[in-house]
Amino acid sequence: MVTIPESIINDIIDQYQDEQKYLTDLKQLSSEQPDLIAFIDQENYSLLTNDEIALLEYLTLVIYFSSMKMIEKTIQIQGKSLEAAEEDNWNTFNEITAKSFFNKLDSFFKDYPQEDLLALVEDSIQQDEDNIVTPVGREIIFVACKSIIDTIHS
Repeated sequence: MVTIPESIINDIIDQYQDEQKYLTDLKQLSSEQPDLIAFIDQENYSLLTNDEIALLEYLTLVIYFSSMKMIEKTIQIQGKSLEAAEEDNWNTFNEITAKSFFNKLDSFFKDYPQEDLLALVEDSIQQDEDNIVTPVGREIIFVACKSIIDTIHS
């Protein structure tokens, strides 16, 4: 398994300073991976605010294109695989007895090969004055992104 390093993730993030590059990659992702786009557009994300939906889309692009930069072969992401990974991640999340949200996430990092991608997600859902992510949004975004990472790197 190829581990995606922070340097590759940062390269992709830097490229998305150019809005046109971001939109081009979004269009490419839509045509190459319709099941992945359907996954991030699914109706249970109606609980997300518009800003949270935009964050989920952004993180999906960074995860996907960072991964594709390192993976030598083309993959086709299947909706059933995403759904299975999501179900597993929700089960794990709900079984963790830690009180705080971020303490719950520690369990996901233990021996996880894509730690840098997961850290990107964790950092992106932190509360600060520029980033207002609701408690429900944090959970949904984290589990969705973890499921995408798991599916790409399975």
